Amino acid sequence: MSEKPAEYPALPEAVKGGSFFRHMAFFGPGAIIACVTIGSGETVFASRGGAVFGYAIAWVFIMSAIFKGVQVYSGARFMTLTGRHPLESWAELPGPRAWFVWLLAFMSIVWMPFWLGGGLPKMLGDFTNWIVGIHAAEGLAEGEIDRNFLLASRLWATGFIVVGLTFTWFQSYRIFEKVQTGIVALLLFCMLVAAAFSNPDLLALIRGTFVPTKPEFEPWLMEKYPKDFLGKFPWVEVVLYIGVIGGGTQDYFGYLGLLRAKLWGMLGRSKDISAPGPGAIGESAENLERGRRWLLPAKFDVGISFTAVLIFTACFLILGAVYLHAKEKVPTGTELLTMQAGYLVQADHPAMVRMLLGFIYKTGIFFAFLGTIWGAYELYTWTMRECLVAAMPRLRGVSIKKFRLATMLWCGIGGLVIIWTFTKDPKVIVTPAALIGSSLTCGLWCFAILWSDKVHVPKALRMGVLLRALIVVAGLALTVVPAIGIYQYVQKQLADETKQVESDVDGGADEARAAGEASVDE
Repeated sequence: MSEKPAEYPALPEAVKGGSFFRHMAFFGPGAIIACVTIGSGETVFASRGGAVFGYAIAWVFIMSAIFKGVQVYSGARFMTLTGRHPLESWAELPGPRAWFVWLLAFMSIVWMPFWLGGGLPKMLGDFTNWIVGIHAAEGLAEGEIDRNFLLASRLWATGFIVVGLTFTWFQSYRIFEKVQTGIVALLLFCMLVAAAFSNPDLLALIRGTFVPTKPEFEPWLMEKYPKDFLGKFPWVEVVLYIGVIGGGTQDYFGYLGLLRAKLWGMLGRSKDISAPGPGAIGESAENLERGRRWLLPAKFDVGISFTAVLIFTACFLILGAVYLHAKEKVPTGTELLTMQAGYLVQADHPAMVRMLLGFIYKTGIFFAFLGTIWGAYELYTWTMRECLVAAMPRLRGVSIKKFRLATMLWCGIGGLVIIWTFTKDPKVIVTPAALIGSSLTCGLWCFAILWSDKVHVPKALRMGVLLRALIVVAGLALTVVPAIGIYQYVQKQLADETKQVESDVDGGADEARAAGEASVDE
């Protein structure tokens, strides 16, 4: 006998209607996405984008935040309506079973240690050095490293990984999140005020937002920062921004996993996360209307989250353009977070005000990054769980605690290896992760969710024309632009390797020639 079509749970009062503040009860998992991306995304790379390109790059950041918001909502919408993670649907795509799931899982999971190793902890390690007064030596030759500074930074980063792992295992994130949110909110409030009083060029900002221009490096970048920009492709820099702003699939798969605890829509049929989603969905007029109403929490959670990302991105972009681009300064190397202190601390401020604002900046950034590291472990745990369960359904009954342990081992050990192996600055380390795991995979998600919507959602509840159009545009932008960046990145790496081989050959030839001349002389 066929299974009875599933019915959506009764609507709670908050879903039936109410004020904006009543709907704030829905804002939960999205807060973690917003907090996790504040660290590297807005603070570092929105500032860097403003410093490198000025207001002309605004369209990239706006596009990234909007398109990724649409992307994440499409996943939350599907999950609310069907009770299934999109990955479970994609396991049924034509071809070998779960081939697409394995592809996205690999391109997302493999980069996790890069973000939680040489990326975020290393950035925070460099920043902590600055707070305690440890500075890198000046006047070093190109390629030379201050070993003492590097050692201190690695030790700090190792400590932050240990703290993140410890707190994740004991699951006290909710307590820390409240403290972190308060401190970060104070920091961002100060940054918003600073942006408002920085006298930004609003006309240039509007033009940079609505008139996309081809990114170009200005001559002063090659002169002052040859290591970062000489011979490099602007599109690689741009795709890096697209990847870090708002997060990537390594975050979004986990975000959707967290929705299981919210019990929205069809997810509310069972509190057991190991229970599979329903087969058929009842198509009575009453049930379909309940399904539409259940989309309100997803709209609210994703909407608030990415609106916050968009606002704070614009804020740091403006400050980067006003205070750094105009002075031809770029956050790079070990100074990815230190230059931004100038947004708050001005030379003409009284000493007491400078001390207070400096404390707010240092404390806010420190806890924002530490919270990002901590929150990422929880998100990545759910990403690991959802990817592996979709690919291997027999793992559905495995407890989340075991997936958490596997994630901690993968990200913790992998992160430590990267920290103690790579000497390059964090921006260089996370670039391939951003190009692939936080950009290209997002575009592939958009095209796949269109298939899922057509195949697994009742016709009356499928996406409207406008949402489908936005998904298509987002998919094209998040696939084509990253593909260009990846091609140019690989092209540059191959050119560098060829140049290195030629240099080694020439060096060997010179040594052989010198040895031959010495032999003749003898």
